[in-house]
Amino acid sequence: MSRKFCFAVLLALFSLLGCHEEELTFNVSLSGNQEVPPVAAESKADAVVTLTIQHSASHLVDSDYDSGDGSDYDKDYDKDYHDDSPDYSDDDTLTLSAELDISMLTDVQAAHIHQGKIGVNGPVAFEFTNNNDGTMSLAETEITQEQAEELQSGKWYINVHTLLNPSGEVRGQIVDSNTAIVTFVLEGEQEVPPVDSEASGNGYATLNTENYAVDLTVITENADDATAAHIHEGFIGENGGVIVDLVAGDTSGTWMTPENTTLDEETANRLINGGHYVNVHTPANESGEIRGQILTDDFTLLTFSLDGEQEVPAVETEASGSGYATYNSTTEALDLKVLTSGVDDAEAAHLHEGFIGQNGSVVVGLEQDPDDITIWTSPDGTTLDTETVTRLLAGGHYVNVHTPANESGEIRGQVLSKDFVLFTFPLDGAQEVPPVDTEASGSGYATFNQITKELVARIVTTGVDDADEAHIHEGEAGENGGVIVPLDQSEADVTVWETPNSVVLDEETANTLLSGGHYINVHTPANPDGEIRGQIE
Repeated sequence: MSRKFCFAVLLALFSLLGCHEEELTFNVSLSGNQEVPPVAAESKADAVVTLTIQHSASHLVDSDYDSGDGSDYDKDYDKDYHDDSPDYSDDDTLTLSAELDISMLTDVQAAHIHQGKIGVNGPVAFEFTNNNDGTMSLAETEITQEQAEELQSGKWYINVHTLLNPSGEVRGQIVDSNTAIVTFVLEGEQEVPPVDSEASGNGYATLNTENYAVDLTVITENADDATAAHIHEGFIGENGGVIVDLVAGDTSGTWMTPENTTLDEETANRLINGGHYVNVHTPANESGEIRGQILTDDFTLLTFSLDGEQEVPAVETEASGSGYATYNSTTEALDLKVLTSGVDDAEAAHLHEGFIGQNGSVVVGLEQDPDDITIWTSPDGTTLDTETVTRLLAGGHYVNVHTPANESGEIRGQVLSKDFVLFTFPLDGAQEVPPVDTEASGSGYATFNQITKELVARIVTTGVDDADEAHIHEGEAGENGGVIVPLDQSEADVTVWETPNSVVLDEETANTLLSGGHYINVHTPANPDGEIRGQIE
């Protein structure tokens, strides 16, 4: 049988079959963190996007085939069927389809695939259809080669629009399984030492774990006079050298990596493990006004201050400190650093168990830096068990620095994520309306979780052991108001009053609290309207 005849038979067979299909599947996770700007939403969504490449018969054979020599045919056959990289020709048909799970979202108005790389908003390319069963679909739609190339290069994203967030509540960049997505916050609190600044920023990045290509965009607010921005080497609480100079974007306040930025393997691995940060430099803060640790979703970032007011009871001291920590949920590793001022004679520092206003036992002993006595760090390889981590992320641990003058602790810092607002405040008779002449006093402590709206408050009093009631009241300084939350007296210590378990505030009450509109009042038989009072602020 001649080779020409065999080829003719194969060609006829391919013509009958019509085509050969390839499919590329992208699993997409959508969250509020990827929105530009970010949306503080706990809701999530997931999608599966499929690119189908329908090869034509002409794609499968070489049109220049020489009937006297089969080598060209064999070569093209092997390439088209065994090359792992997507390959398509002008005669191929490219179609896009997608399935979107929106079961965790409410009041969904629309969902689209948009054009735009990470950190950039772009126009609508395709619209999903709502199936009214918690899912949405994009039926097979033919696309161009240029669109397919944009999709495969990570320049498309899915955006779900809701009644509450019409511009988008959750977003997910469409990237392959080799690409990690990172979103992060920039603020003065992450600077080392911290910077008191109104400026802020949000960072977005993708890192290809095969070729180490990185695409990063930072969008800042109130830092339009920034003179430079860089990716630096350094874990949380550390300063380090420049790795990549960022370039200013077309929009004021935007900085991004130069096109085609790639990292070496060691640098890429360090970045994935939280070892790099973005620093934005301004004339007022040349060393950096806002900073953001580049962290994947595995990490939780915590920054906190240390002072004498958080000690229980409060300590009057000029000493202070700044704390930085990351927790990796995959490796269970804790990396914690504390930078202190005014406690060079400190003899120990620990991570303790205890919510705000509570004293507790040591969980991790910190190590003093041999080269800088103001720095204390968690030992290398520190890991936490599940119970301890749950408590840590709920605000149930603090760092305490002990000195000869204050062996129980001179400065303390509650380890809190950005979800929490911390309050410490004194109680005395002078704040009562009208003022009360008394020697009694107290120290107040509170945390408010802005996500769950849970309030934890605790006061430690002196001179009012006969107190019969204590409450959180509504009212600004100099005003009296009604009771919001009755406090419980500790059975073990009559000087301690605290909120009951699981006190959750409604939106209006929470806003009043955050604007300084609540106080704690301690009532005694001698002063039934209140003997000592403290404004929560």
